[in-house]
Amino acid sequence: MPELAGKVAIVTGAASGIGRAGARVFAREGATVVIADIDANAGERECRELGPSSAFELTDVRDTAQVQRMVTSTVARFGRIDVLFHNAMNVPLINREDRRATDLPESTWRAIIDLVLTGTFLCCKYVGRQMLAQGSGSIVLTATTDALIGQAGIDGYTAAKGGVVAMTRSLAAGLSPEGVRVNAVCPGFVETPHQAPFLGDPQERRKFEELHLMGVMQPEDIAEFATFLASDRAKRVTGGIFPVDSGYTAFKGLLSLKDSIAR
Repeated sequence: MPELAGKVAIVTGAASGIGRAGARVFAREGATVVIADIDANAGERECRELGPSSAFELTDVRDTAQVQRMVTSTVARFGRIDVLFHNAMNVPLINREDRRATDLPESTWRAIIDLVLTGTFLCCKYVGRQMLAQGSGSIVLTATTDALIGQAGIDGYTAAKGGVVAMTRSLAAGLSPEGVRVNAVCPGFVETPHQAPFLGDPQERRKFEELHLMGVMQPEDIAEFATFLASDRAKRVTGGIFPVDSGYTAFKGLLSLKDSIAR
């Protein structure tokens, strides 16, 4: 039987990148998928490709009314919400405008916090209420390895995602006794369309690959792990912060052991 058969899943940021991969893997595993995204054209296109077991909801996760509408519309149409896979992100904002704190414009700081942290809060608040009413559900949040280890030059992003990591634990402690699981996935570098420019030069690609023990990751790598967390196989898993990063956070530097092993 498919992993998510009979489940209703909302995937935010589902029109591209990790969210898009998540929506497709969830659908493959039998879920009814609500594609929530700020990009109407891309979201509706994804919905058409997934077919009748999907729906599109135009959603800006920073907007309370739109998040509420996403939840009420999903429940009205499908009767329940079993999974939230939250991915909404503006990658160009981070790549182009984030800075170290001493150089970071306060308007950029507020924009990042509003999208990443407040958007997560709003989705968890209103989806969480529905899940509490049902007595069950799985919330899977997308954080980042940059919230677990230091990365210079993106202080707004690391602060916001660090908040997501902390909120994952407190949400789990508050919701799980009533049947709602909350976990976070922390990806390393993932080869999405927005990140592809970093890999265009062969030398730059080699640098990224050397930082990942098993190669640069694809969006589907994250989606597959999120599927496990969303499934009943993970029914006792909550409050977890899971690096899914091809070994990025596992080592300080690479040393060749071949010669020492040979001796």
